[in-house]
Amino acid sequence: MAGETEFDLRFRLLGIPVRVHPIFWLSTGFMVWGNGNLPFVAIGVLSIFVSILVHELGHALVIRRYGYPSEIVLYFFCGYATSSHFPFRRAVAVSAAGPAAGLLLGVLVYLIRSVLPTSLLGEYPLMSYGFRMLLFAGIIVNVLNLIPCLPLDGGQIMSAVVRHYRIGGVSSSELVLKVSIGVAGAAAAWAAVCNKGRGDFFPAWLYMPFTEDAQRLLTSLQPDPQFMMIFMGYLCVSSVLELNRNQSWR
Repeated sequence: MAGETEFDLRFRLLGIPVRVHPIFWLSTGFMVWGNGNLPFVAIGVLSIFVSILVHELGHALVIRRYGYPSEIVLYFFCGYATSSHFPFRRAVAVSAAGPAAGLLLGVLVYLIRSVLPTSLLGEYPLMSYGFRMLLFAGIIVNVLNLIPCLPLDGGQIMSAVVRHYRIGGVSSSELVLKVSIGVAGAAAAWAAVCNKGRGDFFPAWLYMPFTEDAQRLLTSLQPDPQFMMIFMGYLCVSSVLELNRNQSWR
């Protein structure tokens, strides 16, 4: 949870309070710094801000639909929508709402981009970069968020399914962590292979159902293998530590 500071940006969106911690601006600025071109950095930060805000708004709107208050907080590369414990179906709906909203934004951005003349995008590189960042954050990041490992939304959905159907019996909590360890570890290993061989994290054949233009665009929007190796490795280690803590309480 992000502690409050006097530098927090606060506003309301569709009646839901939003708080942006200063660390969010610093971390996203670092992430898109690149060659230090300030206009491009500003567009990159704004694109990530919009994408994450839409993602968390999806969570918050469903939480509010179920009669509970929620606050959106943006903090350190990402954000969260405060929530409560829900029964199975509602828990799955709340977890899925964020990626669904983010993917919907990505599709909308793609449709807008597809009707613009190519010459216009070439004439205005800042506009072209903004579209690419919105597409990356809206589509690629939200797909990655559906990977079934904690604490990603995919991991929350997997956890709700395991607990609801009592898969693993009394050790369902341990099973959730073991699945999380296995998936995160496999993803980190695949990212290491991609990083060593200079390959893409998402293989091209995944995009075969889409149009040729969409295939070319999505193939170019790849997460950095080195970052994915570190990130998924961190999630794997976090689940290992949590599993060890749970077992030590026996």
